[in-house]
Amino acid sequence: MVQANIHNGSMSFVGETVTVNSVGGNVILTTVCGPDQYEGLVDINSTNFVGINCCKAFIELANNTAGGSINIQTQDAGLIKINTSSADVLSAILVSPEFIQIFNGLPGFLGAIQINQEAILMSIGAEGVGASIVMTPESITFKVGETAMVMTAEGIVTECGGTLIEVSAEGINEEVGDITREMNVEGHTFTAAETVFSVGTGGLDFEAVTFNGEIESSQEVNASVNNSTYQTVESEASMTTIQ
Repeated sequence: MVQANIHNGSMSFVGETVTVNSVGGNVILTTVCGPDQYEGLVDINSTNFVGINCCKAFIELANNTAGGSINIQTQDAGLIKINTSSADVLSAILVSPEFIQIFNGLPGFLGAIQINQEAILMSIGAEGVGASIVMTPESITFKVGETAMVMTAEGIVTECGGTLIEVSAEGINEEVGDITREMNVEGHTFTAAETVFSVGTGGLDFEAVTFNGEIESSQEVNASVNNSTYQTVESEASMTTIQ
């Protein structure tokens, strides 16, 4: 047992084990109280554990009267953890030279942010059905469940089930199963299996198993009623019009 009391100086050591050890270093505890200063107070009180072990780690709390700063710093492969997790909820911040991670939420449904040298990742919800954003120097990927959109300097690609849409400076391409649509400065091209229909600046082109036809920009069709019937064995060079 160690006990030391100085009544006038208000210094007291009480406890079964009190150790202050300085080997080749300094231990300084200072409080300042004056008319133009805040009341000085150093209070370390533990019912379980308080540990400070400093080799290459660095901790600083500074106050310049008009403000203050807190500097928590490690070197080399150091790791800083701030954890307030409970049995039900995870809540933590991890800082290392390789990454910064922030977690909060229920296990399996976490909201998370991670920053590293290659990407910034944000996610929330269960894997496979939740939402996420991944940002790299080359692209941004948005995803909710199985629906995804990738944005790059070249364009945007969106995918939802069997539907695919590509948007770029050259045009727009769409796919829904066997049906596709291509749109660019030359026009539209629609494809459904073996049926192709093109709309361009030079006219219309259409092709199918049971019908082939072409309309140029110099041709004109104007009718209130237009009936045409074709069979696979027939070939017509002109359209029959009833006007």
